Amino acid sequence: MLRKSQSKKRNLLTMVPLLEKRVTMVQESSEATFLVIQRTNFVERITIRFFKQPSVRKIKLDKFGAYAIKQMEFQRNVNQISEAMSEHFGEEAEPALPRLMKFLEILEVHDWIIWNDEEKNEKS
Repeated sequence: MLRKSQSKKRNLLTMVPLLEKRVTMVQESSEATFLVIQRTNFVERITIRFFKQPSVRKIKLDKFGAYAIKQMEFQRNVNQISEAMSEHFGEEAEPALPRLMKFLEILEVHDWIIWNDEEKNEKS
């Protein structure tokens, strides 16, 4: 019988989300903040060239998403970002941690963020 390999469980609160190299944040006005994603894979490049598709995708962020992305630039872990959101927005951001987790989950599904394990950095 094959044994399932047990992977080391990681604490998501201590992990640091970082934007992928092809993803940037652009603030076009005081209220409009966008994630700009470069379309770089083979199929996307073909559609850009032959079907005149745009070379980037722009995703509009709300004020909570824009604030979370700004906090990621300072290489803060999930717990620190959640606390900063609660501090900055007050009751309006509550429940801050579940909201932040869902936002990060969406970013991760689309491969727009990578995870840096803070615990490894502390040991090194």
